[in-house]
Amino acid sequence: MLEDGIFEQYDFYRDSSVQLLDSVTSEEQADVIPNGYNNSLCWNLGHILVAQEGITYDFGMNQPGDIPIEIQEAFKTGTSPKDWSASPLTLSEIRELLVEQKERMRENFSGKLGDPAANVFAFSDKKLKLVGDLFIFTLWHEGLHQGVTNGMNRASQ
Repeated sequence: MLEDGIFEQYDFYRDSSVQLLDSVTSEEQADVIPNGYNNSLCWNLGHILVAQEGITYDFGMNQPGDIPIEIQEAFKTGTSPKDWSASPLTLSEIRELLVEQKERMRENFSGKLGDPAANVFAFSDKKLKLVGDLFIFTLWHEGLHQGVTNGMNRASQ
């Protein structure tokens, strides 16, 4: 697949995440953890943001990225809103960061998807070694969390 096609897919996934976020009617709805789920809508949307940042910048370029560490810590794998005293980001702040990240990813990774990653990313029995492999993995990951958030959104209505 050519790089333009990969970025078109990215636009589709990210626009879908933003549309999903826009369908949430209130901060209260975003903070509910429905029965059978480990996290909230807010956490899942924030997790999409920080996972892509960490995987592409840290593993891909050996750089920290632009998302503040306190936000990364709140939404990283293994965390839960149950441990927060207050939500670290509002829905509008998450939306703004998701949109900004989309522009920044295209700007910073165009022409680099075929480059070797600075660090190998091991997932399951796979080892991702190219920047583009990492980037495509984050698209799969975003789609995975879209499915979770779609289910949560229906469960909380």
